[in-house]
Amino acid sequence: MRLEKLLSLTHGNSVYWSAFSPQGDQLATASLDNTVRLWSLPDGKHVYTLKGHGDGVAFVDYLPDGRIVTASLDRTLKIWMADGSKATTTFSGHQEVYLSCAALCKGTGMGASGGFDRTVRLWETNTGESVAVLSGHEATVQCVAFNRSGTVLASGGDDLSVRLWNVETRAPIKSLAGHTLAVEGVAFAPDDSLLASAGADGSVRLWTLDGAAVATLETPGARLKSVVFAPNGRWLATGAADGAVRVWDFTARSLVLTLSAHSNTVYGVAFSSDGQLFASSGFDRTIHVWKVLDV
Repeated sequence: MRLEKLLSLTHGNSVYWSAFSPQGDQLATASLDNTVRLWSLPDGKHVYTLKGHGDGVAFVDYLPDGRIVTASLDRTLKIWMADGSKATTTFSGHQEVYLSCAALCKGTGMGASGGFDRTVRLWETNTGESVAVLSGHEATVQCVAFNRSGTVLASGGDDLSVRLWNVETRAPIKSLAGHTLAVEGVAFAPDDSLLASAGADGSVRLWTLDGAAVATLETPGARLKSVVFAPNGRWLATGAADGAVRVWDFTARSLVLTLSAHSNTVYGVAFSSDGQLFASSGFDRTIHVWKVLDV
Protein backbone atom coordinates (compact mmCIF):
# COMPACT_ATOMS: atom_id res chain seq x y z
CA MET A 1 0.00 0.00 0.00
CA ARG A 2 1.08 3.57 -0.62
CA LEU A 3 0.08 7.00 0.66
CA GLU A 4 0.02 9.85 -1.86
CA LYS A 5 -0.01 13.35 -0.34
CA LEU A 6 -2.97 15.47 -1.41
CA LEU A 7 -2.93 18.42 1.01
CA SER A 8 -0.91 20.04 3.79
CA LEU A 9 -2.80 22.20 6.29
CA THR A 10 -1.45 24.27 9.20
CA HIS A 11 -2.27 25.50 12.69
CA GLY A 12 -0.58 28.02 14.97
CA ASN A 13 0.73 25.29 17.26
CA SER A 14 1.12 21.52 17.42
CA VAL A 15 -1.80 19.49 16.05
CA TYR A 16 -2.98 16.67 18.31
CA TRP A 17 -5.86 15.10 16.44
CA SER A 18 -7.87 15.07 13.24
CA ALA A 19 -11.15 13.49 12.16
CA PHE A 20 -13.04 13.11 8.89
CA SER A 21 -16.72 14.00 8.75
CA PRO A 22 -19.18 11.11 8.23
CA GLN A 23 -19.52 11.98 4.52
CA GLY A 24 -15.76 12.47 4.10
CA ASP A 25 -16.21 16.00 2.72
CA GLN A 26 -14.66 17.77 5.71
CA LEU A 27 -11.71 17.41 8.06
CA ALA A 28 -11.63 18.73 11.63
CA THR A 29 -8.25 19.35 13.27
CA ALA A 30 -7.50 19.96 16.96
CA SER A 31 -4.50 21.98 18.06
CA LEU A 32 -2.53 23.29 21.01
CA ASP A 33 -3.41 26.77 19.69
CA ASN A 34 -6.72 26.25 21.58
CA THR A 35 -8.77 25.92 18.40
CA VAL A 36 -10.36 23.38 16.10
CA ARG A 37 -10.30 24.18 12.41
CA LEU A 38 -12.70 22.83 9.81
CA TRP A 39 -11.44 22.23 6.26
CA SER A 40 -13.43 21.28 3.18
CA LEU A 41 -12.32 18.28 1.15
CA PRO A 42 -10.90 17.64 -1.33
CA ASP A 43 -9.80 21.26 -1.87
CA GLY A 44 -8.48 21.90 1.66
CA LYS A 45 -10.24 25.25 1.99
CA HIS A 46 -10.48 26.62 5.55
CA VAL A 47 -14.18 26.73 6.44
CA TYR A 48 -14.41 27.75 10.10
CA THR A 49 -12.44 27.98 13.35
CA LEU A 50 -14.03 26.74 16.58
CA LYS A 51 -12.98 28.95 19.51
CA GLY A 52 -14.03 28.52 23.11
CA HIS A 53 -11.57 26.22 24.86
CA GLY A 54 -9.16 27.78 27.37
CA ASP A 55 -6.23 25.51 26.54
CA GLY A 56 -4.98 23.21 23.80
CA VAL A 57 -7.51 20.90 22.14
CA ALA A 58 -6.50 17.24 22.33
CA PHE A 59 -9.41 15.56 20.50
CA VAL A 60 -12.09 16.16 17.91
CA ASP A 61 -14.65 13.92 16.22
CA TYR A 62 -18.05 14.02 14.55
CA LEU A 63 -21.35 12.62 15.75
CA PRO A 64 -23.43 10.87 13.04
CA ASP A 65 -25.68 13.93 12.71
CA GLY A 66 -22.69 16.16 11.95
CA ARG A 67 -22.29 17.81 15.34
CA ILE A 68 -18.72 18.08 16.55
CA VAL A 69 -17.25 16.88 19.85
CA THR A 70 -14.03 18.38 21.19
CA ALA A 71 -11.93 17.72 24.30
CA SER A 72 -9.34 20.06 25.73
CA LEU A 73 -6.47 20.25 28.18
CA ASP A 74 -8.73 22.75 30.01
CA ARG A 75 -10.53 19.63 31.35
CA THR A 76 -13.73 20.16 29.37
CA LEU A 77 -15.50 18.50 26.48
CA LYS A 78 -17.79 20.50 24.22
CA ILE A 79 -20.46 19.62 21.68
CA TRP A 80 -20.76 22.09 18.81
CA MET A 81 -23.34 22.72 16.15
CA ALA A 82 -22.46 21.07 12.85
CA ASP A 83 -21.22 24.31 11.33
CA GLY A 84 -18.99 24.95 14.35
CA SER A 85 -20.60 28.29 15.12
CA LYS A 86 -21.70 27.53 18.67
CA ALA A 87 -20.92 25.13 21.51
CA THR A 88 -24.26 23.85 22.81
CA THR A 89 -23.01 21.67 25.68
CA THR A 90 -19.95 21.71 27.93
CA PHE A 91 -18.88 18.78 30.11
CA SER A 92 -16.47 19.13 33.03
CA GLY A 93 -15.34 16.94 35.89
CA HIS A 94 -11.71 15.91 35.55
CA GLN A 95 -9.44 17.09 38.35
CA GLU A 96 -5.70 17.78 38.48
CA VAL A 97 -4.07 19.75 35.69
CA TYR A 98 -5.21 18.31 32.34
CA LEU A 99 -7.64 16.18 30.40
CA SER A 100 -5.36 14.21 28.10
CA CYS A 101 -7.53 12.14 25.72
CA ALA A 102 -11.05 11.34 24.59
CA ALA A 103 -13.06 8.99 22.40
CA LEU A 104 -16.54 8.76 20.94
CA CYS A 105 -18.81 5.80 20.24
CA LYS A 106 -20.89 7.01 17.33
CA GLY A 107 -23.39 4.18 17.57
CA THR A 108 -24.42 4.81 21.16
CA GLY A 109 -23.60 8.50 21.65
CA MET A 110 -21.33 7.69 24.57
CA GLY A 111 -18.14 9.66 25.08
CA ALA A 112 -15.11 8.87 27.22
CA SER A 113 -12.20 10.95 28.46
CA GLY A 114 -9.01 10.32 30.40
CA GLY A 115 -6.84 12.63 32.40
CA PHE A 116 -3.94 13.39 34.67
CA ASP A 117 -6.29 12.58 37.58
CA ARG A 118 -5.84 8.88 36.65
CA THR A 119 -9.55 8.41 35.90
CA VAL A 120 -11.65 7.61 32.86
CA ARG A 121 -15.00 9.39 32.68
CA LEU A 122 -18.03 8.35 30.65
CA TRP A 123 -20.33 10.99 29.18
CA GLU A 124 -23.76 10.78 27.56
CA THR A 125 -23.53 13.16 24.62
CA ASN A 126 -27.30 13.18 24.03
CA THR A 127 -28.10 14.49 27.51
CA GLY A 128 -24.86 16.19 28.54
CA GLU A 129 -24.58 14.06 31.66
CA SER A 130 -21.55 12.48 33.29
CA VAL A 131 -22.58 8.87 33.86
CA ALA A 132 -19.53 7.18 35.41
CA VAL A 133 -16.02 7.61 36.75
CA LEU A 134 -13.78 4.58 36.16
CA SER A 135 -10.88 4.29 38.58
CA GLY A 136 -7.98 1.86 38.46
CA HIS A 137 -5.12 3.47 36.58
CA GLU A 138 -2.18 4.41 38.77
CA ALA A 139 -0.91 7.26 36.57
CA THR A 140 -2.07 9.59 33.79
CA VAL A 141 -4.52 8.07 31.30
CA GLN A 142 -3.09 8.74 27.82
CA CYS A 143 -5.62 7.09 25.50
CA VAL A 144 -9.16 5.70 25.36
CA ALA A 145 -11.19 3.91 22.67
CA PHE A 146 -14.60 2.22 22.33
CA ASN A 147 -15.15 -0.96 20.38
CA ARG A 148 -17.54 -0.63 17.45
CA SER A 149 -20.60 -1.86 19.34
CA GLY A 150 -19.87 0.40 22.31
CA THR A 151 -19.88 -2.44 24.83
CA VAL A 152 -16.19 -2.34 25.74
CA LEU A 153 -13.90 0.60 26.49
CA ALA A 154 -10.12 0.36 26.45
CA SER A 155 -7.78 2.77 28.22
CA GLY A 156 -4.01 3.00 28.42
CA GLY A 157 -1.62 5.14 30.34
CA ASP A 158 1.63 5.99 32.02
CA ASP A 159 1.24 3.06 34.43
CA LEU A 160 2.18 0.82 31.45
CA SER A 161 -1.19 -0.93 31.54
CA VAL A 162 -4.10 -1.36 29.15
CA ARG A 163 -7.43 -1.70 30.91
CA LEU A 164 -10.69 -3.06 29.54
CA TRP A 165 -14.03 -1.89 30.95
CA ASN A 166 -17.61 -3.11 30.55
CA VAL A 167 -19.43 0.04 29.42
CA GLU A 168 -22.88 -1.11 30.58
CA THR A 169 -21.90 -2.22 34.10
CA ARG A 170 -18.94 0.21 34.43
CA ALA A 171 -16.94 -2.73 35.80
CA PRO A 172 -13.32 -3.52 34.94
CA ILE A 173 -12.89 -6.56 32.70
CA LYS A 174 -9.15 -7.00 32.83
CA SER A 175 -5.84 -5.17 33.17
CA LEU A 176 -3.38 -6.09 30.42
CA ALA A 177 0.37 -6.04 31.06
CA GLY A 178 3.22 -6.26 28.58
CA HIS A 179 4.28 -2.78 27.57
CA THR A 180 7.52 -1.60 29.18
CA LEU A 181 6.83 2.13 28.72
CA ALA A 182 3.68 4.27 28.61
CA VAL A 183 0.71 3.15 26.51
CA GLU A 184 -0.12 6.10 24.24
CA GLY A 185 -2.67 4.72 21.77
CA VAL A 186 -5.45 2.12 21.68
CA ALA A 187 -7.76 1.08 18.84
CA PHE A 188 -10.21 -1.76 18.17
CA ALA A 189 -10.32 -3.70 14.92
CA PRO A 190 -13.44 -2.82 12.87
CA ASP A 191 -14.94 -6.28 13.47
CA ASP A 192 -14.34 -5.99 17.24
CA SER A 193 -12.15 -9.10 17.16
CA LEU A 194 -8.95 -7.57 18.54
CA LEU A 195 -7.55 -4.55 20.36
CA ALA A 196 -4.29 -2.87 19.39
CA SER A 197 -2.24 -0.91 21.92
CA ALA A 198 0.69 1.30 20.91
CA GLY A 199 3.43 2.12 23.35
CA ALA A 200 6.40 4.38 23.93
CA ASP A 201 8.38 1.13 23.96
CA GLY A 202 7.95 0.96 20.17
CA SER A 203 5.58 -1.99 20.16
CA VAL A 204 2.02 -2.53 19.01
CA ARG A 205 0.46 -5.31 21.04
CA LEU A 206 -2.62 -7.18 19.90
CA TRP A 207 -5.15 -8.56 22.38
CA THR A 208 -8.47 -10.38 22.31
CA LEU A 209 -11.36 -8.61 24.00
CA ASP A 210 -11.10 -10.99 26.93
CA GLY A 211 -7.48 -9.91 27.43
CA ALA A 212 -5.44 -12.69 25.84
CA ALA A 213 -2.20 -11.61 24.14
CA VAL A 214 -2.19 -12.47 20.42
CA ALA A 215 0.89 -10.89 18.82
CA THR A 216 3.42 -8.06 19.09
CA LEU A 217 4.49 -5.83 16.21
CA GLU A 218 7.90 -4.29 16.92
CA THR A 219 9.24 -0.95 15.68
CA PRO A 220 12.59 -0.70 17.53
CA GLY A 221 13.59 2.81 18.53
CA ALA A 222 10.23 4.38 17.66
CA ARG A 223 8.15 5.90 20.45
CA LEU A 224 4.62 5.26 19.21
CA LYS A 225 2.03 7.97 19.91
CA SER A 226 -1.10 6.83 18.05
CA VAL A 227 -2.69 3.87 16.33
CA VAL A 228 -5.69 3.35 14.05
CA PHE A 229 -7.24 0.59 11.93
CA ALA A 230 -8.43 1.16 8.37
CA PRO A 231 -12.19 0.59 8.01
CA ASN A 232 -11.61 -2.58 5.97
CA GLY A 233 -9.47 -4.03 8.77
CA ARG A 234 -6.55 -4.71 6.44
CA TRP A 235 -4.25 -1.86 7.45
CA LEU A 236 -3.01 -0.79 10.88
CA ALA A 237 -1.31 2.61 11.00
CA THR A 238 0.79 4.22 13.72
CA GLY A 239 2.25 7.66 14.34
CA ALA A 240 5.55 8.03 16.16
CA ALA A 241 7.86 10.52 17.83
CA ASP A 242 10.37 10.16 14.98
CA GLY A 243 7.91 11.81 12.57
CA ALA A 244 7.12 8.58 10.74
CA VAL A 245 3.83 7.00 9.80
CA ARG A 246 4.07 3.22 9.66
CA VAL A 247 1.48 0.94 8.11
CA TRP A 248 1.14 -2.78 8.80
CA ASP A 249 -0.67 -5.42 6.83
CA PHE A 250 -2.80 -6.57 9.71
CA THR A 251 -3.53 -10.04 8.34
CA ALA A 252 0.09 -10.81 7.51
CA ARG A 253 1.38 -8.94 10.59
CA SER A 254 4.01 -7.36 8.32
CA LEU A 255 5.26 -3.78 8.04
CA VAL A 256 4.49 -2.55 4.51
CA LEU A 257 5.18 1.19 4.70
CA THR A 258 7.42 3.55 6.67
CA LEU A 259 6.88 7.15 5.62
CA SER A 260 8.76 10.19 6.95
CA ALA A 261 5.59 12.25 7.11
CA HIS A 262 6.45 14.98 9.62
CA SER A 263 9.54 16.72 10.95
CA ASN A 264 8.70 15.69 14.51
CA THR A 265 6.16 13.71 16.54
CA VAL A 266 3.04 12.39 14.80
CA TYR A 267 0.33 12.77 17.44
CA GLY A 268 -2.70 11.64 15.46
CA VAL A 269 -3.57 9.27 12.61
CA ALA A 270 -7.02 8.81 11.05
CA PHE A 271 -8.76 7.13 8.12
CA SER A 272 -11.90 8.40 6.42
CA SER A 273 -14.95 6.15 6.78
CA ASP A 274 -14.52 4.76 3.27
CA GLY A 275 -10.80 4.14 3.81
CA GLN A 276 -9.83 6.23 0.78
CA LEU A 277 -8.20 9.07 2.72
CA PHE A 278 -5.73 9.19 5.60
CA ALA A 279 -4.69 12.11 7.81
CA SER A 280 -1.61 12.57 9.98
CA SER A 281 -1.26 15.34 12.57
CA GLY A 282 1.99 16.54 14.05
CA PHE A 283 4.06 18.56 16.47
CA ASP A 284 5.29 20.49 13.42
CA ARG A 285 1.91 22.29 13.28
CA THR A 286 0.84 20.51 10.12
CA ILE A 287 -1.83 18.07 9.02
CA HIS A 288 -1.18 16.05 5.90
CA VAL A 289 -4.07 14.48 3.98
CA TRP A 290 -3.12 11.42 1.94
CA LYS A 291 -4.79 9.30 -0.73
CA VAL A 292 -4.71 5.61 0.19
CA LEU A 293 -3.49 3.50 -2.70
CA ASP A 294 -3.78 -0.27 -2.27
CA VAL A 295 -1.07 -2.18 -4.08
